Amino acid sequence: MSLVWLPLPLGSNRQWPMALYVALVWVLLALTGLLRLFGSERPPDRTAPVRTGSGWGAHLALSLLVLFTAWCAFQLSPWGYTEAPHDTRLMVLRSLGYVGMFWLVLLLVTSDRRRTALLSGMMIAGVVQAMIAIVLYSSDGRYTLMDESFVQGLRATGTFAGPDALANYLLFTLSAGVAVMLSQMGTPGPHPSRRRRRLHGALEFMLSTKMVVRLMLIIMVIALVLTRSRLGNGAFFVALMLMTLWIVGRSPQLRRPAAILAASLLVIDLIVIGQWIGLSKVIERMHATELALQAEQEAAASAVAAGMAGSAASAAQKPPVAPQYREESLQERIRPLRDAMAMIEERPWTGFGAGAFYSAFTRYKVESTKLFYDHAHSDYVEIVTDTGLIGLSLLGALMLLSAGRTVQLMKDRQGPHVRGVAAGCGMGIVCALLHATLDLNLQINANAAMLTVLLAVVWSVPGRHAPEPSQRPR
Repeated sequence: MSLVWLPLPLGSNRQWPMALYVALVWVLLALTGLLRLFGSERPPDRTAPVRTGSGWGAHLALSLLVLFTAWCAFQLSPWGYTEAPHDTRLMVLRSLGYVGMFWLVLLLVTSDRRRTALLSGMMIAGVVQAMIAIVLYSSDGRYTLMDESFVQGLRATGTFAGPDALANYLLFTLSAGVAVMLSQMGTPGPHPSRRRRRLHGALEFMLSTKMVVRLMLIIMVIALVLTRSRLGNGAFFVALMLMTLWIVGRSPQLRRPAAILAASLLVIDLIVIGQWIGLSKVIERMHATELALQAEQEAAASAVAAGMAGSAASAAQKPPVAPQYREESLQERIRPLRDAMAMIEERPWTGFGAGAFYSAFTRYKVESTKLFYDHAHSDYVEIVTDTGLIGLSLLGALMLLSAGRTVQLMKDRQGPHVRGVAAGCGMGIVCALLHATLDLNLQINANAAMLTVLLAVVWSVPGRHAPEPSQRPR
């Protein structure tokens, strides 16, 4: 339920939902510890791996996350430095939530069934958010939620503050859905040489849970396209293609189902459905350089013409133009990155304090940058400006270590479940690394929590998951 709740209050990017999330995680962690300490329950299945088979790797990954939290807390000490102590405390609180979530997954997800249930829960949370986004987008409504004004019908936002944040959330839930799909499709089936067996396999697929998962993936892709997110849709394409090429080259047993899934996502979802719901608008945004809305331009031009003509009275009788959503260009998004370089040059190793970008950026913001920026619009740059190269090294080591773990698990000697989980989580890691280049989505609590769960799932897989001797290929 926490996975479904996280995106509802603006992605939990406010203080009270963030505090509620952290408290819930640590209460669950405490209850898990008490049950393990005083409970008399024994593992029901001897063949199921009870411990996390990744061993020292899981402890190292968790330790990196703990060290990052400790480094953020150190900035609050007399020996550290931060320009915004309150924001740094909030970042420490957020990081404690991620540590608790990571640890909780390692403790509870100890079997293939639990792992599939967790990934399915993430996928269901994504479908719920996608349905909300589609309904709100179709309503063309205007409303205010938690002091944030929303104008629906331009780009789908769901319950997030911005469409790009929703796109990033859907990338992680889509990755979880791909993991569930591939883990089900990786099992060897009957040889498809005969037409009867092919027909039987097609009917079996239509009546199985794979079809339900497939429909859920379609719904999430529709919402992803409706966000019109340039980098979000681009990251999905690139990650899906890289995942497919990687599987084709490394895993003969998973090659065919992965190719079928990727082809269906591209052909059915993004060509057929994309033409229906307006995929061309995403491409137009990628080529756009002027981002002021036409309505605003026309209103400004008419106001100037009215002023020059001296017809102030007639202009006052015209109804005011309703405020509309204004998109950012790539040039406008890169501006704070250029200004933030001066911040990095001044404090490259320690940064200005976790979460202190907004407080410190005002001194380095040049006059030409007239827009309001509370984030750097690049997770990499903001992590360096906040926690320095030390913080970036800790988080980068965690991401690279987890990516290496997915490569290790993508082998045919592993079971189909392990290969599917590795492929889906690897896709999520690639999406996160790509989307973080020119966006701030990891500053959103719900998105960072989803990425934490994906990384923890990678380390919850046992190290040795070879099939039984009777199941080995002859």
